[in-house]
Amino acid sequence: MSRFGVQCEDLHSLVQTIDSLDVQINSIYTHFAGGIMDREGNQAQLDRFLDCSEDYVARTIPRHAAASTGCFQQIGTDLDYIRPGGSMYGLCVANDLPSTKMFQDLGFKPAMSLVAQPTFYKLLPAGRRIGYDGLYTTKEPEWIANIACGWSDGYRRKLSLGVGAVKNNRTGELCPIVGRVSMDSCTVRLPRKPEASDTYSLLTDDFAEKTSYTWMARTLNAANYEITGTFSTRLPRVYTSGEKIVDIMHAVDYTN
Repeated sequence: MSRFGVQCEDLHSLVQTIDSLDVQINSIYTHFAGGIMDREGNQAQLDRFLDCSEDYVARTIPRHAAASTGCFQQIGTDLDYIRPGGSMYGLCVANDLPSTKMFQDLGFKPAMSLVAQPTFYKLLPAGRRIGYDGLYTTKEPEWIANIACGWSDGYRRKLSLGVGAVKNNRTGELCPIVGRVSMDSCTVRLPRKPEASDTYSLLTDDFAEKTSYTWMARTLNAANYEITGTFSTRLPRVYTSGEKIVDIMHAVDYTN
């Protein structure tokens, strides 16, 4: 990838320098630059890597190349190690539809979702402006709910004005974001008065339109990991096994 690694033509001199310093070499590896659909490019990279590192096989220095993408493509999986990273958490390495479908067809499911309850909801009359700059106006009496999650928590401002939606976890209905996503909250339009126990998913653990990390990444021209990796540390992490909550970590617990 020409980032931190050494170029093939410089590998031998680097190994000589490391040996002269009496430093142990634990492994030699490469990281594929191409996505799931770029099998040809990744195979070419693997071929170069194998060629330049062949001299060190006799020294029994382990070699590895296949992270999640290589595992999907079965390129480099016959070396000493594999490195399935984000795929262990159901994160596809690409957000395009063919890659996402391939990933989903293999049986992967995202481990992460973002769930909240409304902090406030009310029935507003027609003609009421919502949020900063009043960019949404109710067209009739509408149930509007406030959810205490905004762009400082990692829910993107670009999902404002109906671009994004939240999912009612009881009914499965999608409720559009209305008005602008603000720093600490967003407002959604509900089809009716909610039940007191209703919860809503801002991020669903699937590949659905409007609420999944892959859809958000495609829509916002972002990387998949960028969506899931930028949710704020102030959001509590709730760990479940099946339907059972096994641990809850609040921000103070995992930032100290």
